[in-house]
Amino acid sequence: METAVFDYDHDAPLEVQRHDHVVTGDLTISELTYDHGAGGRARATLIVPARPNGTGVILTHGGTDDGRHFFVDEATNMAERGMTALLTAYRLPPHGDQGVVADAVRVAVLTQLRGLDLLTGWADRLCYFGHSGGAQFGAILSAVDPRLSALALASYGAGTLQRVAAASLPQNDPVADAYLEFLRRYEPASYVAVPGARRLLFQHGRDDDVVYLSEGLRLFDAAAEPKEWREYPCGHDTSTPPQARADRLRLFAATSEG
Repeated sequence: METAVFDYDHDAPLEVQRHDHVVTGDLTISELTYDHGAGGRARATLIVPARPNGTGVILTHGGTDDGRHFFVDEATNMAERGMTALLTAYRLPPHGDQGVVADAVRVAVLTQLRGLDLLTGWADRLCYFGHSGGAQFGAILSAVDPRLSALALASYGAGTLQRVAAASLPQNDPVADAYLEFLRRYEPASYVAVPGARRLLFQHGRDDDVVYLSEGLRLFDAAAEPKEWREYPCGHDTSTPPQARADRLRLFAATSEG
């Protein structure tokens, strides 16, 4: 486990720039960029209700490219219930180069941390929903940012990162083997095992053929309490089943109840 690499200057200005915004009903939706703390700028979509209730949620996709569009509907639904929602974007390179991947992971995690800084303008209870690779970063956040009250980690597991990476690399190759060993520093099980007051909700589809159910269960087993496990009759896409969305909403709404 590695945490010091995700340190940043908490006093550095975010330098938020709004590039577009629209008001629809009681919601203000803004496309913006902000300083992510590693020498560049993060892109995000911010949805602010007319009367914020003090809960802020980051929603983060999986994959290797900007996937904010997957969660716009859910973020809007949260905002309609008074939560301030931030959809963050990140990009990841192909597996193989330790330095390039280390830099990209650092930027992706700092994008979330600085996004939490941004949300404090409307919220004093901070939450996170990450799907697939987004859950990988959520696991890291659960260990490095004590401000988080609750995290929903969907469709990810222990050992997933190395298994997926190995499938794209040559076998019996010393360079590839060294790269897979390097990835151990990002193993999510070691991060969720760190004790904390945050509530963890693990969500998984019973028919997930991308991240195996057994991997998800191992990640859950490794996590420190308080934690909860939920399964759904779906594949890798735990972002759309109504019950999965309801469980996340319940988790985040409960932060206002102490």
